[in-house]
Amino acid sequence: MSRKILHIIDNLWLGGAQIVVKWIFENQVSNNDIFLFSVRKTQITTEINHQNIVQNNCVFKYSFPIFKLKKIIKDNNINILHCHLAKSQIIWGILKTLFFPDLKLIFHEHWEIFENWKIYPFFMNLFKNKINLFIAVSNLTKEKILYKTKIDSYKINILYNFVDLNKFKKISISNKNEYRSKYNLSNDDFVLWFAARLIERKWWFEFVEAAKILRDKWYEFKFLIAWDWIDKEKIIKFINKNKLENNIKMIWYIKDMNIFYNMIDIFVFSSHWEPLWLTWIEANAASCSLIASDIPWLNEIIVNNVNAMLFKKEDAFDLSWKIVEMYEEIDVKNELIKSSLKEVKKYSLDKYIDKLNEIYNQI
Repeated sequence: MSRKILHIIDNLWLGGAQIVVKWIFENQVSNNDIFLFSVRKTQITTEINHQNIVQNNCVFKYSFPIFKLKKIIKDNNINILHCHLAKSQIIWGILKTLFFPDLKLIFHEHWEIFENWKIYPFFMNLFKNKINLFIAVSNLTKEKILYKTKIDSYKINILYNFVDLNKFKKISISNKNEYRSKYNLSNDDFVLWFAARLIERKWWFEFVEAAKILRDKWYEFKFLIAWDWIDKEKIIKFINKNKLENNIKMIWYIKDMNIFYNMIDIFVFSSHWEPLWLTWIEANAASCSLIASDIPWLNEIIVNNVNAMLFKKEDAFDLSWKIVEMYEEIDVKNELIKSSLKEVKKYSLDKYIDKLNEIYNQI
């Protein structure tokens, strides 16, 4: 019997789980046995180049299109369900219970188990006997699942995130300079970038505070902030209060991330917790230097002074001096880039797909 796999995800917004799904499908563009269903439509959507993508037109946050999904399963003889994000996992638990007891069910845990939600672990426990396998994006994610649920350890597979080494790579200096000009940046500017959802746990404050500290020390670096703007007004208030308009620039959605990684000097990641960060792997592959907060979630794969320079969590002063060290010690920066390019090869997309197929074969 052929293996037909249906992935389901709550939405195709600009998030890490959505990027993982995108590259799973675009790496297998000729594979007609994989399908993707997005439960609801959002204002901005991650575009995926594959013939078997279905997006529900409903924009309602609590949409549960049970019967649409039931039809997709029957029409395409689906035998494996691969669920991403909490709502899709709840939907599939219900579907398997009511209609498809023989379907194989995989839950892919990206980050939501770390939230202080009681309902999510409840449903994981409720459906645990119907779930064939779990995928955790890090060992710490697996530990959190075991801590919050009664799921057996042997059912949880660790599958680290990946990078497409064909897409993320170093570009020519001329392209870099051309792209900088679009953002009114000169070739001589020292540019730092923070890209994440602007929410508390990503902790953008340390990034903008570092901009203030360095400006006060006469370092006129350029700090860019990109992604969705949930805390936009708070950041603008901080910029205006501290007269940082010439130092901090806010940017909306960036289509070509590889070019952007190449046009900056340092990618800064100041999150207080993170299941497994996807963008650091992309930045490393694009020969972009990385400074990240020293937290357990990242220490599984980030080694200080090997593929990143680490700073003390919640310490904007330590972040500031790490930035200065990388700015003034060009040899340190170049060695970091060289060693990170070796490390990032462990996380290629091809290896990821091979490992994912091994997981499918287990059931």
